[in-house]
Amino acid sequence: MSFFGCLLLPLAAVLAALARWLLQGRGNLYTDGGARYYVPDPDLGWRVVESGPVSIGLEAIGLLAAYTVVLLVGLVIARRRERRRGERIPGLRALRWTVAALPLIVPVWAFASGSLPEGASERAPSGLVEAPPDSIEGGLAGLPAGTYAAVAHRGTAITAHLSGGGEAFEARFARDIQGTWRGAPADLRQPMSADISVATAAVDTGIELRSKHAREDYLIAAKFPRIRFQLQRLLGARPAADGAVAYSAHGIVELMGTRHRAAVTGTLRAPSAAARQRLGFAAADPILLATAHFEIKISESKLKADAGDFDGDIIPIDVSLVLRRRVEAKNDKE
Repeated sequence: MSFFGCLLLPLAAVLAALARWLLQGRGNLYTDGGARYYVPDPDLGWRVVESGPVSIGLEAIGLLAAYTVVLLVGLVIARRRERRRGERIPGLRALRWTVAALPLIVPVWAFASGSLPEGASERAPSGLVEAPPDSIEGGLAGLPAGTYAAVAHRGTAITAHLSGGGEAFEARFARDIQGTWRGAPADLRQPMSADISVATAAVDTGIELRSKHAREDYLIAAKFPRIRFQLQRLLGARPAADGAVAYSAHGIVELMGTRHRAAVTGTLRAPSAAARQRLGFAAADPILLATAHFEIKISESKLKADAGDFDGDIIPIDVSLVLRRRVEAKNDKE
């Protein structure tokens, strides 16, 4: 075989990596060694799986192509030296084939990790629901009135859907979510309040370098340590076909010291005893599952100085909360 025949291996690696990138259908710029994805869940609607199949990015394909070029240059230099010497360089043949084969590790690694399971989604499904009319009907029978506190759980997360540089990705907050919902789930006409916050430093975009950039440069976590949502008013509620209650409300989102009015839609749900057990709670635990969907305009936020980094002005945000009724002292009013 030709002296340069070993170049077929890195070229094959580039083509295989490109094929993997096209099959992924994500258009991602950066390689994700364990792509996050979502699968249907009978209790939460959807649940996140953090370590999915490898998702090759364009930067990896570029590096493989650059590797091929560097190898070509190295082979040209080695070939010239052999000709000047009038004999082969000992061990060069085995070395060049070994070095040429190394890039194949990347596509083999990606393809070996598999693909998304059937029914899975690479994006968190939107929690947007049809806003009910301006009347409050229905409730969640069996849930006592009181204060329901957010608990650390796989069903507790806040997800912002972003697009920048032609790539869509998520900024997900799944830890250090604190807050409460206070009211009477069985009668939503009664007064209620909600105050939920999340640590800014908990942002996770799926790529560590991008997450660090979001944390330090965009959200400025050192100066604005928490993002907060407060319920102002419940506008409407109606029973849904699956036993949940759909609602619309007004709220305030405090982001980087700026208060944003938010039109919120979402659902409230009381899991069955079997569902509570699947979720990891005692059968008698009063559990409230809440979702919320709202949007923030970049141009109205302190992110506007970097608005050119985004492909649009709207950031859709989905909130999923698992709340457990707090045991209160007898003299506390419920």
